[in-house]
Amino acid sequence: MKKKAIAILMICVMTAAALSGCGNSADTGTEQESEAAAEEMQPEENAEPEEDPAETDAEQTGDVQASTESTDGVKDAFGYDYVGQDVSAELTMYRYYADSDKDNMDYAIEKMKEKYPDLSFTIEHRTDSDGSALRTWAAVGELPDIFEINAADVYQILKDDCSLYVVDEAVKETGFYDLFSNGAAAQEARTADDGHQYGFGCEVSNLGQLWYNKELFQELGISEPTNFEEFKECITALKDAGKVPVALFGAEKWPATSIYALACIAEGETKGLDAVNDGTASITEEVYRKGADKFVEIANLGAFGKGALSTNYQQAYEMMYSGEAGFFFSGAWFFLTVESDGMGDKIDYCNYNVFADDAVKEEVRWNALGGAQTEMKYSVNTEPPCGLDPETVTYLGLEFEYWTRVAAGVAGNMTTVIGDFVFNGSEGYKDYYENYGNYKTFTNFTGDLSNGEFVVTADNACEMVVSGNYTTGEELVEDIAGGGY
Repeated sequence: MKKKAIAILMICVMTAAALSGCGNSADTGTEQESEAAAEEMQPEENAEPEEDPAETDAEQTGDVQASTESTDGVKDAFGYDYVGQDVSAELTMYRYYADSDKDNMDYAIEKMKEKYPDLSFTIEHRTDSDGSALRTWAAVGELPDIFEINAADVYQILKDDCSLYVVDEAVKETGFYDLFSNGAAAQEARTADDGHQYGFGCEVSNLGQLWYNKELFQELGISEPTNFEEFKECITALKDAGKVPVALFGAEKWPATSIYALACIAEGETKGLDAVNDGTASITEEVYRKGADKFVEIANLGAFGKGALSTNYQQAYEMMYSGEAGFFFSGAWFFLTVESDGMGDKIDYCNYNVFADDAVKEEVRWNALGGAQTEMKYSVNTEPPCGLDPETVTYLGLEFEYWTRVAAGVAGNMTTVIGDFVFNGSEGYKDYYENYGNYKTFTNFTGDLSNGEFVVTADNACEMVVSGNYTTGEELVEDIAGGGY
């Protein structure tokens, strides 16, 4: 999880155009020269063939033929309309580069290498969940060319500092969001209040889920819980067997707070903690008190074990799949890890909100934790250190993002790219894929909430729950309310 990976690919660039917002601009004086150079590079007949591309004269199309269809039959939606072939620079990208995401990005790198001969591309693996690395780089003026922002407060800081390039025109010109099944919703989410887009991305919306080790459950004679009483019975049985009931990677703050949000959703608050973050609800309301009571109750049953707050993601995952722990909480992106590791027959997810009372479990089943899209995702530095203009870097970033989503579909996983892909997931993953459309409401994970002070307050209070410092839910509520929420 903490390794740095470097991959080399080859890229080239074509035109540059002006953009507004925070001083975004490109050198328009060379636009005609760039277009003239592109015309020399392109064949006289530049349109895509309407018939089989293989029947086109190879001498006439040259490398353009490669831009219409990749070697595995997936259409290249960008071609050479935005990026040429003869630029040399080192493009840096900061984003999560492990597990199935690494597989997808490696696929994207390979596809781009098929097209572009001469740009090195360095990928820095994101290991934090609070944007601390970006804070540090921004403070010393060393932000990468393209970077993943995963903390709302960091996004706002960089946006206010005019460090994020406005990608409106590039997105529109390429028809980027038209390539995705959820493109319209993603584009709307990425649009800020000022009408501009400071980032892009069209990933599958991930929901917060509780996974369990099926083999361990069978060994202990317990079943997947479908309500709160059954969940508590599972926790007790696992603890009595010498297991950690819930493997929580508490070294990151958001999982514990998200579990509290899940309990509030089970009590009927479809917005989870979003409403408190937005100021439309108070943490002292009854639904949050009931959720707090249940969260504290399972903690006092010993749900999380003694070392939860120092456990990282990989350690928690290993505890669950090895049988040392019964449950594991994460986002639905974990399905891809399960598939990649061949654990689909051993690990499944809980179909119901385990905090729900039996009488209402069906009523609240399709109210999801997570899944809401936000303004932030992948942003472009207004002053790319690679030396290319930010518009060119944006084109490259959009194309790279497209191929990473294609990679998921080619691998048989869930994808947002519109195309003919065959889904090859395990039984649990297929069940999730088929049921995804049934979810009616979505929330943000706490790390994506916009009120940084509220998030810090809630995170700190929920850490106290995990560590066993609260005996009642009222203490949790009072601590958060003490921050003015």
